[in-house]
Amino acid sequence: MRAASWCSASRLARAAALALIAWAPQALGQYPNPGPASQPEGPVPGISAVRPRFSTDATIQPGVSGAPEVRIDYRLARTELLFERTPTGYAASYEIRVSFYQKKKLMAGDATTRDLRVTHYAETIQRGQDILDHVSFRVPAGKYRIKVDLTDLKAERTSSTEFEFEVPAAPAGPIWFTDLSLGIFAMDSTSSAAALAAGTPVLEPNPSRRYGDNLSHFAFTAEVVDSRPAGVPDSTYRLHYQILSDLQSTIASGDTAVTRRGGRTPFLIHMILGPLEPGSYRVVMDLVSPVTAPQRGKKAVPIRREKSFVVEQTLAAVAMDPRSHLEILRYIATDDELKDMDRLKTPEEKLTFWQSFWRARDPSPDTPQNEAQEEFYKRVAYANQHFTAGTQGWKTDMGRIYIKYGQPDEVVRNPFRFEGPPEEIWYYYRARITFFFVDRDGFGRYELDETRSSKTQ
Repeated sequence: MRAASWCSASRLARAAALALIAWAPQALGQYPNPGPASQPEGPVPGISAVRPRFSTDATIQPGVSGAPEVRIDYRLARTELLFERTPTGYAASYEIRVSFYQKKKLMAGDATTRDLRVTHYAETIQRGQDILDHVSFRVPAGKYRIKVDLTDLKAERTSSTEFEFEVPAAPAGPIWFTDLSLGIFAMDSTSSAAALAAGTPVLEPNPSRRYGDNLSHFAFTAEVVDSRPAGVPDSTYRLHYQILSDLQSTIASGDTAVTRRGGRTPFLIHMILGPLEPGSYRVVMDLVSPVTAPQRGKKAVPIRREKSFVVEQTLAAVAMDPRSHLEILRYIATDDELKDMDRLKTPEEKLTFWQSFWRARDPSPDTPQNEAQEEFYKRVAYANQHFTAGTQGWKTDMGRIYIKYGQPDEVVRNPFRFEGPPEEIWYYYRARITFFFVDRDGFGRYELDETRSSKTQ
């Protein structure tokens, strides 16, 4: 890996180091349809569903020759692999296979084998020592379906994930951005300054693009690729970056200046984000200046890169408002848990209860993820995004039903009814339950019609 000089935006990142406590989406005038008939949840693009579980991401990066390449980053825990005893310790091996498809036709791809050797058994199950690696490919411009297969060669088991990705055509001008690579700022402020000065990357890639308690270490890198001759007057790039919510609200933003370093200028931006509501967000990076004139006969194309990421429920966010977070749990708590909840007095007791509540529901306690908790807060985020109208979406009747039962199998909307106000009907065929919602005042505040809805506990 070639050494690069990294320009930190630390002083301006500090200006964007917002200690955000909570975010409430804007009210919507009308609840949208929750979606088509639901199917069993499919695998999340870029994250495999079975063991060996791994996450992967694709970015456009300049190769050694300067021509764009597709870089596939991947990450997996050591505990996902089977280590066998050897005379000198323990060994594991895996194969990573990447395939680029257009429709059903295989256009490019390759497989690479990696071997791991450790001395002690404790190293095979060590947390925080995940395997981080990447492979790169040169492929023509176009839209692809990328399939990544990871095979544990000792255990003889394979997991897969796939996602859509577009390789852009040649840049429209002499200046362009590589893709944003999201990750974790892996060093403290004292050591990072020296590391940056030495040209050492300080970003730990996060291919899953999922953040929780590590959100305060959110960072991203990219490169400005500039084919203009050396010595042109514009030797400084001025960049503007921002974090946007699903509703296009600006959560944090900042500006920085990066001095040109030849044809390729890497930069790293560390944004210290405080606790955010669970949900989807985007980081957007714009080149403010210099602005290059478009080629004759072509329109000017804004130089922008953006990438989405997901914020999961964090302990820090719960600690900020334990009362509200416990109130949401009432939708799925047992009778005994509800009684215990009513006896909680101090914030410490409430926080401890929240932790034990989800620990008891973790379907795979041997892994860092709690899939039940993740699914629950995905529903909470969806309810807040789609059902907010004067009050937070999770507090509405629609939000409560969606959080408790998930996406309906079928939704019927009757906005114009001679015999009554507008209504929506949610059908859950597998559970054999139906819910009727009516908009009594015409302002999109749908309420549950209990007389016609299924009776549930």
